[in-house]
Amino acid sequence: MTMLDSLFGLIPAASTGQQWVARDLQLVNWGGYDGHHRVRLASTATLLSGGSGSGKSTLMDAYIALLMPHTTPFNGASNGGVVGRPRGKDQRNILSYARGKVDESRTEDGTRQRVLRGDGHDTWSAIAMTWADQSGTQLTAVRAWYVPSAARTLEDVVAVRATVDGPFDARDLEGPAAQRLARHAVTEAGLTCYDTDREFTARLHSTLGIGAAGDGSKAVGLLGRIQAGQQITTVDALYKAMVLEDPDTFATADAVVEQFDKLTGTRDQMITARQQVKALEPIREHRAALEAARERVGVIEAVGSFDDGTSPAALWRHGRRLGLLRAVEADLHGRHQQAGQTSRETAARVTAARAELDGVKETLWASGGDRLATAQRELTAVRARQEEVVRARGRLDEVLAVLGATVDDEAGLAALAEQARAALADPGAKERAFAGLFDAMSLSKEAKADLAALEVERAAVLRRHDNIPGDLHAARAALAQAAGLTPEELPFVAELVEVRTEHEPWRDAFNLALGGFATLLLIDAAHVRAFRAAIDAVPTARRIRFQGVPTGLRDDVGVDAHTLPGRLDYRQGPFTGWLRSELAERFAYVCVDTPGELAQHAKALTRSGQVSEGNRGAHGGQGRANVLGFTNARRLAHLDEQVARAQRRVAQAEEQVEAARAGHDRYEVVRRAHEALVATSWDQVDVAGVEAERTRWEQVVQDVTAGNPEVTRLQERAAELEVTIQTLTEDLGRTKGLAQSLGDDWSATTDAVDTAQRALDDAQDAGTALAPDQQAYLDTLLAGTDDVGTDDAGTVAPAADPVEALAAFDAVVARAGDLLRADRQAAQQTVAAARDALRRTFETFVERWPDPNLGTDPDASYPDFVRILTELEVSGLHELEAEWRKSLLRLSGNDLTDLHNALARSVREIKERIRPVNDILADLPFSDDDHRLRIDARDTQSAVVARFRKELRDLREVLSTQATDAERERRYLRMAKVVDRIRRSSPDYADLVDVRRHVRLSAEKVDLDGNHVALYDHIGEKSGGESQELVAFIVGAALRYQLGDAGAARPRYAPVFLDEALIKADARFTGRAVGAWRGLGFQLVIGAPNDKFSALEPHVDLKYVVLKDASGRSRTKPVAGLPGTEGPA
Repeated sequence: MTMLDSLFGLIPAASTGQQWVARDLQLVNWGGYDGHHRVRLASTATLLSGGSGSGKSTLMDAYIALLMPHTTPFNGASNGGVVGRPRGKDQRNILSYARGKVDESRTEDGTRQRVLRGDGHDTWSAIAMTWADQSGTQLTAVRAWYVPSAARTLEDVVAVRATVDGPFDARDLEGPAAQRLARHAVTEAGLTCYDTDREFTARLHSTLGIGAAGDGSKAVGLLGRIQAGQQITTVDALYKAMVLEDPDTFATADAVVEQFDKLTGTRDQMITARQQVKALEPIREHRAALEAARERVGVIEAVGSFDDGTSPAALWRHGRRLGLLRAVEADLHGRHQQAGQTSRETAARVTAARAELDGVKETLWASGGDRLATAQRELTAVRARQEEVVRARGRLDEVLAVLGATVDDEAGLAALAEQARAALADPGAKERAFAGLFDAMSLSKEAKADLAALEVERAAVLRRHDNIPGDLHAARAALAQAAGLTPEELPFVAELVEVRTEHEPWRDAFNLALGGFATLLLIDAAHVRAFRAAIDAVPTARRIRFQGVPTGLRDDVGVDAHTLPGRLDYRQGPFTGWLRSELAERFAYVCVDTPGELAQHAKALTRSGQVSEGNRGAHGGQGRANVLGFTNARRLAHLDEQVARAQRRVAQAEEQVEAARAGHDRYEVVRRAHEALVATSWDQVDVAGVEAERTRWEQVVQDVTAGNPEVTRLQERAAELEVTIQTLTEDLGRTKGLAQSLGDDWSATTDAVDTAQRALDDAQDAGTALAPDQQAYLDTLLAGTDDVGTDDAGTVAPAADPVEALAAFDAVVARAGDLLRADRQAAQQTVAAARDALRRTFETFVERWPDPNLGTDPDASYPDFVRILTELEVSGLHELEAEWRKSLLRLSGNDLTDLHNALARSVREIKERIRPVNDILADLPFSDDDHRLRIDARDTQSAVVARFRKELRDLREVLSTQATDAERERRYLRMAKVVDRIRRSSPDYADLVDVRRHVRLSAEKVDLDGNHVALYDHIGEKSGGESQELVAFIVGAALRYQLGDAGAARPRYAPVFLDEALIKADARFTGRAVGAWRGLGFQLVIGAPNDKFSALEPHVDLKYVVLKDASGRSRTKPVAGLPGTEGPA
């Protein structure tokens, strides 16, 4: 493409399109630019250079404040690490620029800003920029702010947004500023005001041609990023951030989610309908139970009471009982006659049996039967006595086994009994048995107590790291609590020292030598007075000695290794310095091996604990418990040995207790044996004597029966007749009694029949009738009368046992009142339970699905809920299920297909979007005239995305087929998992839906024939100059695209501000980057530090140096360029 150098910069020769360039930038009271300043801009490239903090970025920020939204931060190039909201209190903002903030200083009330203006009085600020096209048309945009002295936020400021078709001098706002920038005053100055930023930016975008199809926000956002010089590391990130907008897949995914949520709503409605049907299904059953129970209560109240002779209940009872009584009357009459006949027959049989027995006895006595009877009687008695003697002998043998003795005759038993009496008379035997057991148990108890005490002591020692006795610990704890101190602030001397390992044999000697000093309680001398006052009322069982000592003394007191202090280790703490000094002064005992060496030293100590101080000395006390040390391993070992010995003592004592208990038990057994032996006589255990007597009587019986066999027969016949007479006599008595009882019962039953008939007649005369439902109810309730049958006419028929039937009926009727009351109560409870169940069901329904038109009364609201249930069962639920199926098919047929297609289509569109940018780049020499830059795209779809798209296809096919409810529910859950992944809140959302991530973009250097020469992927891999040129080409082409001029010969909006840009290369590469921007038709305004001036100076047409004086005020000074460009105007 042939380029021409015109007033408006390098433009294509064939271009006749409109282009706006910035003519000048005016500042009034903006940052360090106090008063009015005008900066004229070259139509090609302008350089603003200066030292750090001179005000270059302030000029750049003025352009941001004028053209860009409030979300664009100030000073983005220099302060990329700032935090907080853009233009907030932690960043540069309108207020700080309007007041000209210099710095901050600390005061008594906090921090205070030092400003150039507006400190205690109102101020104002304004920014204006004028653009012009090649036809001479001009447009000026103005932003101004009136800042009251009390303003703290932007809401406290009067803001002006205005434009004018032509030039404008910002100093003309001084008059309106005196009126607080009132709308009418600004309008009178020739400006057109806008109420909102939206209206203001829309005017600028439409007039200046910023953005394609009226969307200038993306172009302005890109201009802001370009100005800030934000770091982008890859070509891929650069292109995606600056060229590609959000793909259609975002909207398509949102549509799928929305449709699925509607499907979920239909499903929820269906589930709700099912839940409502399930919740209301029991009400019909409850209602039926309620009505049945109410009917039963009505019948119970109608039948009345059995005590009321004229009630239906009494009529039913009389009718039933009359039939039963007549059956009993007939049964008793027949049984009474039969009993009389049986009685007479039995009496005749008894008389005949007695006559026969008398004849048998006369014959028997005549034949010697009296001697046989005597022998048999004696034999029976002897056999019974023999059993008792055998059992007694067995008990005697058990006693003899305990005593280890045997007895064969009466004399031996008498001798043993005499010995037993003597043993029982000995009073000392029992005392000895009890004394042995008591002594053994006492020893066991004492041993267990000693063991428990040692275990308690060991547990207490285990919790500590010292050897101080427990009573001293308890006393110290009580004093420390009273004084508000911790035990660690009140150490014992013994807790602060430890015998060195190599001098362990001297521990007992050191323990004796230190004596009471070891248990001295140390306290900070500063606390002594308060400590004494606090503990005065505290009682302790163990007396505590304490001493206030200075703390924090230097721990550098020298001690001799041959003396007691030199053979100790000291625990570091506030008391260590004093303690070392005290021990060195008072207990500097030289450790000697023999008593003969004691006199050689002023103070000396032997291994046995004897001390000498001149002519004085001390000895003894060995065996005293050790208290020294801030470790207790030695004491724990000693306690373990004591515990082991105590455990052995306990085991031995238990063995002694068991032996003593066994001895005591033996004494009791022997004593009981002696008592049994004394109470036994020989005739009680003479088994041989009893056996001899039985043999003698058996011989007598044999002698009598062997000589006369007829005696035996007669004797047997007499025995049989005696049994027969006894049996018949008993039967006769029972029969007579039965006949008398049946006669009495028959008479009483006859009277009862008459009484029942009269009662039945009275009830019928009173007009009482028994309804069929009442009869059925009473028959069912009093089921115990079912043994009484009824014939076809309904009259009572006699059962198999009328008496039992009558008794059963009377038993049931006797409790009929209780049965009626119980049944009435049960029916009433059923009514209450059914009403309560209905109420709970209604309340639960209304609570889960509120409806102001539904009540919860079991009777009044029942029809409404039955209607709801019927509607749900008949139509509502089916319609929802049909809608559910329809929605499921619709989601599969449309939305999932659209999403799948959109994913593929958007990738193609990204690749197609590269074409216009590549068309722009194809006409621009890159690196040299023989090469060009080209953007290349390749697919980078991951396995996760591939599986997701496959799941979309599979799910779409599955959803299009018929399914059962269970399968449909499973499909819904499967679909829910897919849809949840494309929700904006999903962690997979960007990877799956943002198709920009499915494509990797890179740049490549090609020759004029399009052949590949070099790859540009990571910008950071190139040198500073190469990266500048690469970014300029790509970003410039992207800006042309965003401005909507990709197909035009040059951009309609030319200005591009670059803050801290093009500073990473030498003049040659910088020139190529500037040439790239200008070749794309852009007007450059570059801010750079002084040290980069030489690299940029050859490639710009207008140069300024930004200066700042000692007061913090900035100004611009032109170096070369247009005439009349001095800073302050």
